[in-house]
Amino acid sequence: MKHFCNARVYAFEPRTRTYHRHTGFLVDGATLRTFEERQIGSGIEVCDLQGCTVVPAFADCHVHLTDTGYVTGKRNLGAVRSAAEFCDAVLSLPTDEFVLAGNYDDTEWPDGLATAAILNRTFPDSYAMLVRIDGHSSVVNRKTLEWLGLEPATEGLERGADGTPTGRLLLDANWRAQMKFLAAIPLEQRRAAERAATAQALEQGALHLHVQLVGFEDAAAYACEIEALAALPPARWYPKICEPNPELAHSLGLPFIGGDVFLDGSIGSATAAVSEPYVTTPTSEAALRCGRLTYDDARLEAYFRDAERLGVSAGVHAIGDRAIEQCIAAWERVLHGRPSARCRHFIEHFEIATDDQIERSARLGLFLSMQPQFDAQWGGAGGMYERRLGAERVRTMNALRSILDAGGTLCGGDDSPVCPLSPLTGMGAACAHHNAEQRLSPFEALTMYTYDAARLGHAEQRTGALLAGYEADFVVLDRDPFEDGRFGQTCVLELWSRGVRVYPFDGY
Repeated sequence: MKHFCNARVYAFEPRTRTYHRHTGFLVDGATLRTFEERQIGSGIEVCDLQGCTVVPAFADCHVHLTDTGYVTGKRNLGAVRSAAEFCDAVLSLPTDEFVLAGNYDDTEWPDGLATAAILNRTFPDSYAMLVRIDGHSSVVNRKTLEWLGLEPATEGLERGADGTPTGRLLLDANWRAQMKFLAAIPLEQRRAAERAATAQALEQGALHLHVQLVGFEDAAAYACEIEALAALPPARWYPKICEPNPELAHSLGLPFIGGDVFLDGSIGSATAAVSEPYVTTPTSEAALRCGRLTYDDARLEAYFRDAERLGVSAGVHAIGDRAIEQCIAAWERVLHGRPSARCRHFIEHFEIATDDQIERSARLGLFLSMQPQFDAQWGGAGGMYERRLGAERVRTMNALRSILDAGGTLCGGDDSPVCPLSPLTGMGAACAHHNAEQRLSPFEALTMYTYDAARLGHAEQRTGALLAGYEADFVVLDRDPFEDGRFGQTCVLELWSRGVRVYPFDGY
């Protein structure tokens, strides 16, 4: 047994949704036993935390684990600020048979968009793909384009004035290309990327990882990937199979399905489905002025009905108000306007929602898995969202406060590698929303990334809060950001899982 003392310990009470502060707690094996100092006897190992802050271990409800591991070091183009810098960054990429990099955001560049020209010159004999920060568009070199074998009519296969493919891919062309490219990368390289990303998550206090699994060919392949996750460093895994196939999840014993089941695209790539046209787009294709819905209503409703019948919580990716409306309307028909009695159905992102959609989603009991860092990165005056959508729509986006006030449930994620895998950064963004009316309190932000995230993962009866009888899953912070909201000045010192310290940890 261990007695953790001399600390600021925040324990959450689910019934009242309030936090109570203690000075220490007792851990017996994998379990937190008590906060009562008088119940702690002698002869117990004492861990003096020297005034540090202790909170539940964090969750990240939307992680692309393999991509996060791939896009590191020179392969992370997030610092590129112009087309000229993009060319310099490509020149510095290591030469392999498969060259993969990403996280560039060409909406901010003053001298043009990302093109395939530099890839063709630098890597004529390699397969090369660069993925935009949102994942919804990419550029590939000529050799890769030929290898992909995309049909000429594939939607999103951009062509130049002379009709020749430019190497820029959106929509179906982008997704087909990414799936084939990622599947061709050697397995040992994939596993190394996953280990690196897991270590990064633990360093940030993110113990509970909702991993998006996309593009595996069959149930056996998904089962193999889930087994591989379990063999990684000691995170806690919530694998989300991103296909509208509840039977598959049910056969693998998973209580949830979906996540990145794409009802639409992204704002940066102008493929999110919106009611009013984009103000600017990165393409001249008129068909994309309002984005695009991926599924028809009948197919989406069949997915939801199958999930509800099997007791599998189903999720979708919906960013634009048209996609959100399609999702909510389908659930209203399936659930007859009432919450599910046994499932935690959910929507990922939920960015451009109307007040009416917020209220209806709350009435249906839908969990909203959102990414506050999106607002920090692209919201506000002059940001990418304003350039794509205009100032009025941006003001109402990512409406965190409105969702809580309507009785909705918020769960926090970072969509890494789109944003840094850092729950503390996400909490800070939730408290500093560009629209002051949509800001959360520090404790509301913490609950997004802990208890309500555990509810989304069907795990709130054993983790997500510091409670007697719960698993001893907690983070030790060097200071207390819940008094002043200064999350950016706060560091994770330790992460514990079931009473065992997993960061710092010498095993990986």
